[in-house]
Amino acid sequence: KKSLDESSPAAGILLKTIKAGDIINYPQKGDRCTIHYEAYTEEDMYNSENPTPFDSSWKRGQVFHFRLGENQVIEGLDVAVSKMSLGEKVEATIPFPYAYGVAGYPPVVPPRANLIFRVELIQFSPSA
Repeated sequence: KKSLDESSPAAGILLKTIKAGDIINYPQKGDRCTIHYEAYTEEDMYNSENPTPFDSSWKRGQVFHFRLGENQVIEGLDVAVSKMSLGEKVEATIPFPYAYGVAGYPPVVPPRANLIFRVELIQFSPSA
């Protein structure tokens, strides 16, 4: 089991800030996080004239909740959100080992697909 610290191989996940957060409040392992996101394969994002997310909470019009660091989402999303401050929006490039791995998630995500997630950390609260 990998930890969410800088020594983790997952620290290679790239985050590009789209909108700065408060740079004060960061979620901790076990916190209930509320995010909006859209997910693309890297290939679609960079090789398509009109990239289409394969999943999007924005399109559904419903925020997504999960507990940080408790394997409720792909590892790369756990790592990305752990590095975000409240209100921050990022574009995270997630290598396939921290996404759906060698197998992918057919038919939506091909084998060995790196993913791009646009994520906004709306709020978080400590686990009860």
